[in-house]
Amino acid sequence: MERAKLFKKYSKHPKHTYELKDTMSYTDDTGRHPDIAFIYSGRDRGKSFEITTQCLADAWYDDKQLAYIRRHEDTQQMIQEYFEDKHAFISDMTDDSSDRIIVSRSILYFAHYDQETDKVVKDKELGKFFALSTAGRYKSLQYPKIKNLVFEEVLTNEEPFLPGEANKLYNLYSTISRSDPETKMYLISNLVSPSNPYSDAWGIHFFNSKPGDVSLTKLYLGAYDEKGEEKYFLIAGHYLENRNDLSKEDLKANKRNRIRTGVASNKWDEINLYPVMDLNFIRQYNIEDTVIFEYDDLMFQLDIVEVPVNIKQLYEYQEEDYKPKEEKMYIGYIRKKTTEPFEGTRLYTNNPERLSPYATKGFKMVYKIDKVIDYLKYTGRLVGCTNLIMNTFDEVFAKLKLTK
Repeated sequence: MERAKLFKKYSKHPKHTYELKDTMSYTDDTGRHPDIAFIYSGRDRGKSFEITTQCLADAWYDDKQLAYIRRHEDTQQMIQEYFEDKHAFISDMTDDSSDRIIVSRSILYFAHYDQETDKVVKDKELGKFFALSTAGRYKSLQYPKIKNLVFEEVLTNEEPFLPGEANKLYNLYSTISRSDPETKMYLISNLVSPSNPYSDAWGIHFFNSKPGDVSLTKLYLGAYDEKGEEKYFLIAGHYLENRNDLSKEDLKANKRNRIRTGVASNKWDEINLYPVMDLNFIRQYNIEDTVIFEYDDLMFQLDIVEVPVNIKQLYEYQEEDYKPKEEKMYIGYIRKKTTEPFEGTRLYTNNPERLSPYATKGFKMVYKIDKVIDYLKYTGRLVGCTNLIMNTFDEVFAKLKLTK
């Protein structure tokens, strides 16, 4: 089937709710289109289906092979399962000469089942599987036929990021592309955590993005062209709009499931459930002290607040005649910080330019208040304005503990 007819047919497919050209049509001030696209949204948004089918078509019609990337080595079965929901597409595209994708020794092939021999037969080569954890082994090799790279499930809560992961992926892309502007890399992710190594290394500001936002970032390479201009990769970060058709009433009724999965609301997954209280409720109590946590473009304010020991019940049963107990305790209330800290405020940061008598690189036990924060953290007395804020703060706190 001709490519135009193929995609016209699949424009009505249930998974066709996004078009790659919506991302790749953006340009920078020089008219350059993205080299790398980081596409993220809630689940079931059609990201994987659209990008993978476009790459399959590039390989079949134009011999532009695919690099399929995962964080670690996958089994043959797991790699092949990724392509299972594209089998009908492959059959239509190839006029039934192929009906599946198989992998053999990390090489991907279009293939078909032969009834006469009762075997799966390799057809045209599609590309290659790459494990990012072993990316160093590919450094001296060349892959001139590969023109598309796809890295799935980039943001994760089920496995740790690799040490220096963003740099590993950058090196793999550089190895394969050899600065060829036709070679594109697509990073696909659901909304798991806005705090991740790609935000740190590539300047994609996940935390401040809203559905529909597209950010363009130039990743400079430290090499220069014949005109003396520094070379760069252009990265597009695209937070896809929500296409969910649930009514407001359905969303409200399904709030708990929506928060846990990110399917209905196009919001970041909120993996751990933390104590959450509204800021207006907290403001009725005395703030004893304030500290600031800063990591790259993320900044949080932690207020030490004196509250009744039954604060949880007071918050949960505000509409009832529930009385505060006389006994007091301290909690740490966390919210996003959007303005510069006041001079003299205790600051934990990874920015060396911020250092002062009150600002330390990382979370260091220097002042009495540092021990208080540590105590509140590990006795479960930290409360946030939203669960997302708490999840992200938790990651920032862990990073600052490791910062030297």
